[in-house]
Amino acid sequence: TEHPWPDSVFERVLQVLADIRSGRLDHRFPLDLAQGGAGTSLHMNICEVLADEVGRRLGRADLFHFLDDGARSQSTNDVVSTAAIIVIFRRILRLEKAVISLQEALVAREQAWRGITIMGRTEWQDALPMDLSQVASGWAGTAERDRWRLGKLKERVRTIPLGGTATGTGFGASPAYLFAAENHLRNLTALPLQRSQNLTDAVAQRDDFAEVANGFALVGANLVKLCRDLMFYTSTVVGELEHPALQWGSTAMPVKTNPVLLEFAMGLAIRAQHRAASIVHYAQEGFLQLNAFTPFMVDAFIAAGADLERALTALSRDLLPALQVKSDRCLQNMLQSRALLNLLRKDLPYEKLKILADHWQYGTGGTKAGEPEEVHQYIDELSRLTGLEPSLLAERLAFLLAPSQSLSGTSSPIT
Repeated sequence: TEHPWPDSVFERVLQVLADIRSGRLDHRFPLDLAQGGAGTSLHMNICEVLADEVGRRLGRADLFHFLDDGARSQSTNDVVSTAAIIVIFRRILRLEKAVISLQEALVAREQAWRGITIMGRTEWQDALPMDLSQVASGWAGTAERDRWRLGKLKERVRTIPLGGTATGTGFGASPAYLFAAENHLRNLTALPLQRSQNLTDAVAQRDDFAEVANGFALVGANLVKLCRDLMFYTSTVVGELEHPALQWGSTAMPVKTNPVLLEFAMGLAIRAQHRAASIVHYAQEGFLQLNAFTPFMVDAFIAAGADLERALTALSRDLLPALQVKSDRCLQNMLQSRALLNLLRKDLPYEKLKILADHWQYGTGGTKAGEPEEVHQYIDELSRLTGLEPSLLAERLAFLLAPSQSLSGTSSPIT
């Protein structure tokens, strides 16, 4: 659109704006995002720096006014909210990339762990043997859903209120400006931004931010669940996976490895969840035609996104590739568990299995996992108590004789 300034002034305006975007003038923006006024102080700061820099470079301070020119066709209420959407969209892109890396790392573990059988557990109790690759597949599935949700959230948050000015009515902004500003911003950011068709809603409501925050919180929740699972598997009590030895125990415990990567990732994920929850709270505190807490929400998004990215990287880059499977311990844990009898559910009535479990005292404490003689002794004892043929039991428990033989296999392709 046409502009009211001489070309020399307009060229300096474009030059200063480019310097602001590049970070060359960051020292001139000292304000914290924790501020009242819906971001008015930040908006004023930008307008003042723009006018001052233009005046300095032209040698005259009267050619470009910080409000009459710098804030032409604008209000803090539509400009700051639009800027917030750009920040949040970019945070989603960064988080999505980190989630994809986690998904890929989990799928790599799934592929590497095929054929390794462990005891599956529900409610902290031994349940049924399963392939370790299936455990990794379950984790990869949550990462895949996080990835899908973040993709959908990009669509939900790309609508901007630019041009709505103070209350969404567009007062003070020309129609030509509305379309030109939207197109220019889309080209400048390379983001699929679109101007809202309901500007009063877009200026007043921030439930779109709350929706994104809930998506961030779910990423954190899934990370906590993954870390808790891995804390169990890597504990000395279970010992089926081994956490890399990155930190010794305290001065009183030299024979101990602290699970620092899991605790680090879990702590970040929990903190991110709380920050995401604050965004939902800020969103509900909007009043009438404006939510004055947009700067606080942006601050929380930046912090929550950074925490989640660090947690995801700690797991995908540092922990998962370094996890070691203790196959012998996996088999020993199964041999020492009465839940292994659940594999005979097809062959024996429910009540008979319950009675058998109550009297099952097979001495497996010294069994060496993978040693056929010991496993055959296990099968012979089981045959004597159940009346089932050893050949049938060997078929049901084949994975004990051939650890590379999986109970079943599933795959979670990267999509």
